[in-house]
Amino acid sequence: MALNTASSYAFAEEAVVEEEVERIEVTGSRIKRADLESASPVSVITTEDMKIQGISNVADALQNLTAQSGGLTAAVNNGGNGNATVNLRGLGSNRTLVLVNGRRMVASGTGATATVDLNTIPMAAVKRIEVLKDGASAVYGSDAIAGVVNIIMRNDFEGFEFDASYSETSEGDGDESSISTTFGLSSDKGNITVNLGYYDRGEVRQADRPYSACPIAEEIDENGNPSLYCAGSSFSLGMNAFLPDGRRVQFEPGGNGSTSPLGYHDWINGGEGNDRYNYSASSYLFTPATRYNVSVLGNYEISDNTNFFAEGFYTNRHSTQQMAPQPIYYAYGANGRNWTMSSDPGIYPFVGLYDFGTPGVDETIYPLRRMQEVGPRVFEQEVNSVQLTAGFEGMIGDYSWNAFYTYGRNSAIDRSKNYINMENAIKSVNENCVGVTVTGTPDNYTVDGNDPSQPCINYFGLGSISEADAAYLRYTDQGTSGTEMHHMGASVSGDLFSLPAGALGFAAGIEHREESAFNQPDAFSSSGIGSGNAVQPTAGGYKVDEAFVELVVPVLSDLPLAQSVDLEAAMRFFDYDTFGSDNTWKLGLTWRMNDIIMLRSVASTAFRAPTVGELFGGQSDSYTNYSDPCNGVGGPNENAQYAAACANDVANGLIPGDGSWSQGNGQVRAVVGGNPDLGPETADTFTVGLVVEPFEGLSFTVDYYDIEVENVISSIGVGTRLTQCYGAGSAGGVGGSNSFCTGVVRNAVGDFDGTPATNDNLSIWALSGIDYNIQYNIEMLGLDWNFDWEASYIENWEVQSFAGEDTVDYVGVGSSGSGSIPEWKHNFGAQVRGDSWAVAYNLLWVDELTTESVALGGDDPADYYAPTADSFMSHNISASWYITDNISIRGGIDNLTDEEPPYYSDYDDSNTDTTLYHYIGRNFYVGTTITF
Repeated sequence: MALNTASSYAFAEEAVVEEEVERIEVTGSRIKRADLESASPVSVITTEDMKIQGISNVADALQNLTAQSGGLTAAVNNGGNGNATVNLRGLGSNRTLVLVNGRRMVASGTGATATVDLNTIPMAAVKRIEVLKDGASAVYGSDAIAGVVNIIMRNDFEGFEFDASYSETSEGDGDESSISTTFGLSSDKGNITVNLGYYDRGEVRQADRPYSACPIAEEIDENGNPSLYCAGSSFSLGMNAFLPDGRRVQFEPGGNGSTSPLGYHDWINGGEGNDRYNYSASSYLFTPATRYNVSVLGNYEISDNTNFFAEGFYTNRHSTQQMAPQPIYYAYGANGRNWTMSSDPGIYPFVGLYDFGTPGVDETIYPLRRMQEVGPRVFEQEVNSVQLTAGFEGMIGDYSWNAFYTYGRNSAIDRSKNYINMENAIKSVNENCVGVTVTGTPDNYTVDGNDPSQPCINYFGLGSISEADAAYLRYTDQGTSGTEMHHMGASVSGDLFSLPAGALGFAAGIEHREESAFNQPDAFSSSGIGSGNAVQPTAGGYKVDEAFVELVVPVLSDLPLAQSVDLEAAMRFFDYDTFGSDNTWKLGLTWRMNDIIMLRSVASTAFRAPTVGELFGGQSDSYTNYSDPCNGVGGPNENAQYAAACANDVANGLIPGDGSWSQGNGQVRAVVGGNPDLGPETADTFTVGLVVEPFEGLSFTVDYYDIEVENVISSIGVGTRLTQCYGAGSAGGVGGSNSFCTGVVRNAVGDFDGTPATNDNLSIWALSGIDYNIQYNIEMLGLDWNFDWEASYIENWEVQSFAGEDTVDYVGVGSSGSGSIPEWKHNFGAQVRGDSWAVAYNLLWVDELTTESVALGGDDPADYYAPTADSFMSHNISASWYITDNISIRGGIDNLTDEEPPYYSDYDDSNTDTTLYHYIGRNFYVGTTITF
């Protein structure tokens, strides 16, 4: 296959009506029919379009659909784990169902994942991709809330095909190469198709692009105008610290690079010459990966009415991400102790090199440091995924039947290198320093009595940590994880009987599915010795039995303004061993007025069952800053809003009520993780559309959609939970009847402890919009011309985090998290084909955004340098040429004008939103296909 980056786009061609005797099952329905149009909008991405535009990944083929928003790509360095996902409507990848040949794929990637890693699907074996942009739980079950992506594989190939491609950016980085071979054998009884594929991707660093070279921050200059400067993290090179006298200082060398006789200077927090750390210098922008794929698809005719089929897919992936060296600071700890330093040289001798070291005075120094000497954090994944399917299909009279069994397994090892062993870090400033003496000055000193195997370590200044010290502190975190799926089903479909307007079609079936997952973190992570909170293992599974029925009822036909009117109905019953049983339904209508105009509409319900990770995720502690609502209760400084609930705590003897109460700890231990009592997310979806084909070759489609998802699984932060609990009046406080008070407790000294922040069915999401498509195909000047325009308009994308909370609309907001929601997205494509060649042009346009602080926070745009992100436009050109009937070459340029993604003030990562824009610059690609 050809090469592509995320900037390539494949035409999303609306499925059109073709008069065929053969009945075909189209995504969105189990009923085979000759008419390809259904009540739900289905788009098709063809192999030919993907090839000419250099696409070598399923994820890249889907990334620029205007209905796609925020899926994981090679741009996601922080938390991406090498996965590639699709995210229709921005509802989350776990609410888009991915199928292969109409059947579920095992969840794949790292951790107790619940989404399909699109890397597991070999691009060279793909025949086409069908995208249903509508809820489809009644037909397919859980997860099909935003829609369905059905990847149809090549199962009838005959001959041999070799394909190779290469690409790189105009900067000479981000290279991608792929090689695949496909061969197939056919007889009058069946076919076997085998594909072998290899893919390799190089990296691009954030420092290699001007727009992402350093984290940008804003300030108001001397003229009162917003200005930019290179900022970064407060975990600085060489360390900064809060001294006992209240000063915050930066140690040298480090920070901004300046020097002074004291060996430190006052901390400079912002502006030019600040001491912050530029974490972009070490971080990837485009992450490297290597992938091997094998797929085998076969079918064999056992008898005239019975056919055997089998499918096998295997993928091995190695992927890497890189981030800045590990930051550590005074709140990190192990075994009840935190990483702080004493001002007494008798306890921590290196402090005696500085004027604030005071013999015999043990006061606490609170440090923040970037562990540059240990090296950048490197995250590596090795993922192996296999899926095997076998089944039988055939005819019994006029009815077709199908029975199958699928087994899928995904196993992963993920390594995180250059993490810090906090137990050793704490020892290195405490017991390891017993008997150690240090004399001299910060830049010239002598150490005596140090044990290299248990060193007392100098953290003051960049380069003070030796390689031996770094080896003592460094560790590699290695976790293992996996998922497993058993899925079996049987169905039957056909025409039940004839009605005046035609035959009543039906499909019915049963399915049984078992899914399990586990995530076993490294022993250091489980114990809390690493540089983070303790993470506990995840393990669990669920079983579900389902039954479904679907009908297509012809209501009218061959009447004026009613060439055909069909009613579609479906219902699915399900029984999960985790939360119980329920049902979901669909009701649709297609009204073809004549050969030119068709109306279509669907109303349905959909659901998403809670995943293994959401149900059984290992619970762990997380420490977060908070403010006790009851501080000062009973005194002049009490907060009247919380007084009634706080009075309950006073009455129960938990805290004093004389105005003296003040929380003893600025951080609270929160409990995060899974919740086995979760229920399913539920959704109501509605679409209505118009299809117009005024003459042969020209078609217009307009589809309105409205989706409301309730019981969205999310979590509430500790601060929000306490505010809601103690704002509930007499129903609030520890043991209060208000739902937010569940699990809220105080310890023996009155501080909150173990406050729950686990998953729950909390939120409501509501979104609506319109999808447009115009396609025009014409033969002119002896050539075939194709023009395609696809657009998506989002009317609203509203979130209510929990009952009683204000609703927030995210349309047009430049998000500080991943996945901004532009009001408009456009894709335009044009192709011209001759007998042996083709040329294509694509344009991607993304609407402007308003930065989050202005759009949602109500801030004055004048206070921001970039209150809006400019609209973005990218141009792509490509061409292919058949040298002979068996050899073709192709090439192209993505992002022809080398556009940079726009900056906005509340950016997500790399000073922009890399999930939304083409981000690595101009990209060149070439490829060839040889068949015989």
